[in-house]
Amino acid sequence: MKAKEWRQELGNIVCEYFATPELEEFYALPVNRDRAQLYLKQLTIYVRNRRNYWPQIAANCPEFEVKQRIYAHEYEELVEDEYSSHGHLDLVVRQAKEVGLSLDEMLNAEPLPSTRAAVYGWWWIARHCRWQQALAASTIAEWTNDERLLGDFGGGNCTRLLKSWGRGLGLQPEQMPNFTAHSKADERHADMFLEVLEQFIPPGEERDVLNTAKESMEIHRAFYGGMTMAMARM
Repeated sequence: MKAKEWRQELGNIVCEYFATPELEEFYALPVNRDRAQLYLKQLTIYVRNRRNYWPQIAANCPEFEVKQRIYAHEYEELVEDEYSSHGHLDLVVRQAKEVGLSLDEMLNAEPLPSTRAAVYGWWWIARHCRWQQALAASTIAEWTNDERLLGDFGGGNCTRLLKSWGRGLGLQPEQMPNFTAHSKADERHADMFLEVLEQFIPPGEERDVLNTAKESMEIHRAFYGGMTMAMARM
């Protein structure tokens, strides 16, 4: 398939994900300080573990140019880009301070059972699936912030949270650096591997790759569904 076709197919999977009950319930919950803290603690676990998935995909991939692109992606996430000189986890930590969380509380956050299960699921895909499938499963996560794709849903994840946290907590965009950055940065990351999918997935194997990307979104449903249940009890 051509890059344009991959964009269409992966985009359809993401749009289906945003229409699920778990996501609709998550965005319908009014935000308060306790719910914001829970979200950021689970997000920290998510962000830290994603730094394990991408290197595993690179290790399984024999294509040097794909490895280069993965590590270029990870340099921005781990080291620096135009949004942070300390990596993207720094953005989450800075935002957490605005809702009363310390660095220690963030780094030692306890995962919800659903978060733990999701982390195990994504790690299994990264380690054991063919590298093309695992790459699609990891890159599709960044499509959840693609404004070009998700305008009909009120925007991508970080754009919607930027608005709801502004209303519910009175925070300004500069107080939410993680949401502000990822509402923009992930559009570039969403495009980053389309050419790789076009070039390195043999004809006839597209469906396996798309199925694994869909499985990744199903794990996201569990991840957000678990947070929604925990937040609703607050």
